[in-house]
Amino acid sequence: MLEQEGFVYKESGLGTKVLSNLTLLDDEPLVIEHTYMSVSQVPALSKRILEGSIYSYLHKKLHIKFGGVFRRIKADLPDKYDRQYLGVNESTPILEIEQIVWTNSGVNLKYSRSRNLYSNRSYIMVETSH
Repeated sequence: MLEQEGFVYKESGLGTKVLSNLTLLDDEPLVIEHTYMSVSQVPALSKRILEGSIYSYLHKKLHIKFGGVFRRIKADLPDKYDRQYLGVNESTPILEIEQIVWTNSGVNLKYSRSRNLYSNRSYIMVETSH
């Protein structure tokens, strides 16, 4: 669902297991995600764009380059929405990822919060030196 609320777009939804942007492996919900983007930074955002690739729109159409990301990853117990939409009980661990993405000019572009079944998402971090 895409709503324009004043100066912010809000996209909310249930994700499904995805092999790529276009291929669904099954219809089992695995993530609840809420994403907010500034209307001034992402003009003319539409459902059609979201059904394709928002990142292609940002990079190719708007020529926005990401400058960095703040990401907080934590374990949590499920809330009522997790229990309702992800089908978990009160003691099933949830992995929550909260992130802020900013452009290479330092403007905050996107805030998102996703809640995932603990067993269906992981992160690998690699550090390199220049």
